[in-house]
Amino acid sequence: MRKSMFATAAMLALLAGCVTINVYFPAAAAQKAADKVIGNIIGPDARAAPPAPAASTSPASSGGLLPRPEPLAMRMLDAFVPAAEAAEAQPNLDVQTPAIQAIEARMRARFQSILQGLLASGAVGFTHDGDVAIHDASKIPLPQRAQANQAIAAENADRAELYRQIAVANGHPEWARRMREAFAKQWINRAHSGWYYKDASGNWQRK
Repeated sequence: MRKSMFATAAMLALLAGCVTINVYFPAAAAQKAADKVIGNIIGPDARAAPPAPAASTSPASSGGLLPRPEPLAMRMLDAFVPAAEAAEAQPNLDVQTPAIQAIEARMRARFQSILQGLLASGAVGFTHDGDVAIHDASKIPLPQRAQANQAIAAENADRAELYRQIAVANGHPEWARRMREAFAKQWINRAHSGWYYKDASGNWQRK
């Protein structure tokens, strides 16, 4: 009897550990936050993509069959270990810390002063991984190329820091890569007609 109780307790501890390490990344919230930030930077004239419909959570019909009883171990786990979703604070990916606000302000000023013109001319475009890159250097006058390259480098550094800061502000620095993915989609979705972007295959496309 004691061996059985010990084995059950050990199994519960193992299951509890498995529950707590499985952290859910809120992809829909990330895209919504990215859309808002990008709108604040490049203005309301860009076309925003409609929000994706929420996935249905309706359970499938059981055909009138009674549900199977939950195993004893799972009932004990529910009694002693709170669910990870309840214990985990709801993320606020629409966060605005002083660091994030400063980055947005720099990006907005840079867009208005130089990047907007480079994007409109086709000299620069968005990449599929959330950065900006030269698309056609011939569209940049030679005396201005050094300034354009500096602006691109500064923009990409700020973007990387923005994605990281949002993840850190939510207590999950490991989300930085996922935030970059969410922003990458929204940069392209928000691009004005005529702007260029690089698809996942590395080919330039025009909106």
